[in-house]
Amino acid sequence: MELVELLILCFFLVLGLYGLDAYRREQRRRFILKERMPKELQSARLALSESYISTDAPRKMHGALDQFYRLTDGVHVLVDTKTRDQQRVYRKDIVQLSVYSLILRRNGYKVANYGYVRAVSPEGINYIKTPLLNDEETVWEYDRTEQVLSKKVTPMAAEHKGMCASCPQQINCDQWRFASGQ
Repeated sequence: MELVELLILCFFLVLGLYGLDAYRREQRRRFILKERMPKELQSARLALSESYISTDAPRKMHGALDQFYRLTDGVHVLVDTKTRDQQRVYRKDIVQLSVYSLILRRNGYKVANYGYVRAVSPEGINYIKTPLLNDEETVWEYDRTEQVLSKKVTPMAAEHKGMCASCPQQINCDQWRFASGQ
C-alpha cells in the first residue's frame, strides 16, 4: 500500500469517527431535551445503571438502583424512576433513595444529600429533586420496615386510602387505618 493510499484511508477513518461522535452527541442532546433533565445531570456522567448494591453495615442492606450520576465536582446523585398517575414523591421513595445513598457511601462513594425521583406519568417526565434522610433516620426507617415485615409491630396509619391500595404490607395490617379519617 502506498503512502498516499494509507493517508487517504486514515483520513476517511478519522472522518468516520468524527461523524460517529457527532451522531452520539446529537442523540444525547435529543435525550436530554425529551427527558427535561436537570442542568446538573445534563453534564454529569452515568456512573451506575440498573445495578445491584449492598452493604453489611450498619445493617445488612441491598437494593437495585436505577441510575447513579457523577457530577463534574465528583459528587454522585441518585435517580430513581417511578411510573404513576401523578407526578409526586412519597415517603417510601425518600426512604428508598436514602437507603441506596447509605449503601453507596459505605462502598466509598461521595453522595449528595439529595436525589431525584424521575416521575413518569401521563403528563410526561419530570425530575423531582428530593432531600434524603440522614443515616440515623434511614436506619430507623429500615429497622421499622423489618419489624413490620416480621410482624413485631403493626404498620403505621396511612395518610390516605390510595396508599393502602398499593401497599405491600396489607397482609400485615389488622385493619386498614387512615390517619386522615377517610
